[in-house]
Formats: sequence, C-alpha cells, structure tokens
Amino acid sequence: MKVAAAQLTFTSGDLVKNTNKMLEYVSAAAKNRADVVFFPEMSDTGYEIPVIRDKAQYWDRGTVPELCDTARANKINVIAGVSERTDGGIFNSIVVIDRYGKVVGKYRKTHLIKAKPFFEHECFTAGDSLDTFTVEGMNCGFMTCYDIRFPEVAGTLRNKGAEAIFVPAAFPLVRQTHWLALLTARAIENQVFMIGANRVGTDGEVTFAGTSTIIDPYGTILSSASAIHEGLISAEIGSELVEQIRSQFKVHEDRRPSLYRM
Repeated sequence: MKVAAAQLTFTSGDLVKNTNKMLEYVSAAAKNRADVVFFPEMSDTGYEIPVIRDKAQYWDRGTVPELCDTARANKINVIAGVSERTDGGIFNSIVVIDRYGKVVGKYRKTHLIKAKPFFEHECFTAGDSLDTFTVEGMNCGFMTCYDIRFPEVAGTLRNKGAEAIFVPAAFPLVRQTHWLALLTARAIENQVFMIGANRVGTDGEVTFAGTSTIIDPYGTILSSASAIHEGLISAEIGSELVEQIRSQFKVHEDRRPSLYRM
C-alpha cells in the first residue's frame, strides 16, 4: 500500500484552522493515489500543555468526525495524532479511520514525558494498551513520540504481529538525531516498516525537528522530509518485504526471553 506522511506546522489552539489544514492534506494525499495519510502528534490542538488542557476535544464532534467525512469522500485511510477528551480524562491519542469513514482503531500514548516543557502527566492520562489493527491488509502497530524510546513497546507490537509501526510525533529540533536513530533502530530490531510523521514550526518555546521519515524493515530510508518545510512524503510498503527479510534473517527466532530481566 502507498503511505503518505504529512509533515505540518499547526497554530496552537486554533482547532478550526488546524483541522482544515488536515482536511486539505487528506485530499492532496488521495489525489496522489495514497492508500493511507498519516498526521503528527496533537495535530488538532498544537503542542502546548495549557492549550491542550483547555482545547482537547471529545471525538463525537470537531476534528475526528470531519476527518471521517473527508476520508469517506476521498476513499482513503486516515491515521492522525489528536487530542481525546473523555469524562475520565484527556488522552494523547491516535485515531485510525478506514476509507469508508469509520473509526476502526485507537491508541492512547502509554509513556508520558516529564521534562521541560513537556510535563505531560499534568495534562494527560496514560494509555494502558498496546494493540495492532489491520490497515489495507497489513497488521499495523502504533506508538506516539516519547514511546519510541522504549524498545519494549515496539517489541510487544512485533510479538503481536505488527508489520508496520506508525509514530506521530512532536520531536524537538534539539533531539533530531535521536528521532532518526530511534526510528531506524526500531525498524531493524523488529524487522518492521517505521513511518514517522513529525511536526515542523514552533509552539511556544519549542521548535520541532521535522524530518518525517519512512524506513523499511532492513533500516533503509525510503522517503524523508526536510527539517523545516511542510509537505507530504510517501512510499510503498507491504507484507511481502517484511516476510522476505524475516525469513532471510531470523532474529526473532533467536531471542532468549528467559534471560531478559528489566
């Protein structure tokens, strides 16, 4: 399937403007014959904790229903990092929408960073589930930004059959080298496609790193964006290459879980 990752800047707190930009990129990706379009972390609100606390949305109104309508109109799957307000708290979530406009999956960020200026625990409730969902016939896993620093997350998704892992992010420019190294490492370790959609621009005191990247299961970069410009990157991904690499280099079979104590 052809995957397109949207690298965008957003206006902090302007839900209407941010949503409209996402809808434009859904249509653009569809015109580019993508099967899936993928958006960064907190694409609806921008990434400032006080703003998110105030502006986070319920999913029965606003951004998610509009994405569903546009996915259906363009016959394209949409995966997006967005806020999720519930009566039980606010989550840093990923919504998975199929080409018929139906929400078919959800992931809630499981690891919340506690470092200036991202004291996420002051706003978000951590998710407690690592699930995979089928997108266009591929088994896909999801993790958000800081989650990528924990190899156990990607390893668990691999154990659950993930062939591709989508990572929406708001990685800052000062840690750009970490972003690229971690995406590559997770691809090689787990023999999966890694699709990273990162922010560009600035929210508050943070400038984001861009460099959205799609990496194959061998660690080869298939497509990558700049550090400063908005746009779409795309690449073809598929189960066949995953199966080929895993059959040639059977790393997973050589693990010794009984030795691993963390």
